[in-house]
Amino acid sequence: MTKKTHTHAIIIVLIALLPVAISSCKSCNKSNTPDITKSDTTANSTPAHSINLPHADTSLIPVFSKILDEAFDASAKKDYDKLANYIVYRGINQARFGNDVFNAKHNDEKAVVKITSEVFNKWNAGIDTRDYPRVFDYSQPNTKPMMVLEVIFVSKKKIERKFFGFIKINDDYKIADVTSGM
Repeated sequence: MTKKTHTHAIIIVLIALLPVAISSCKSCNKSNTPDITKSDTTANSTPAHSINLPHADTSLIPVFSKILDEAFDASAKKDYDKLANYIVYRGINQARFGNDVFNAKHNDEKAVVKITSEVFNKWNAGIDTRDYPRVFDYSQPNTKPMMVLEVIFVSKKKIERKFFGFIKINDDYKIADVTSGM
């Protein structure tokens, strides 16, 4: 084989292999349109790479934020009678447990309300804003439906997040639970 023929053979082989090389190139095969996968919401499937946050009626945010603002105001003023009306009873009386609010006229119940007030005041001390980003349903089997409001306390030094659970007692929402994590 002459040198010229040898060069032609190499060029022909390269041309023959070029489509194979291009088709195997990963960046050449990327589509400009993203892959869209449909999910069946009735099967509670969650698409990969999505955030699975519980959702609820956002119209409840103003309702719950008003209740909390009034409870925080009662705490700041040390108005334990008013604050007691916002907090669901969690004492030894099983008939009232989760079905009534605290009674600040009763010494043991007033002590719980006072401690709650001190905690509320601590969370609100020195904050710049209090944000209410979302509300969601956190109902459990065999219990009353509970809606939860996320509250973010923002100050120059820190950001704290709390979750306030609300249940209905006599057609009014009351604070049933507070936690720092869900």
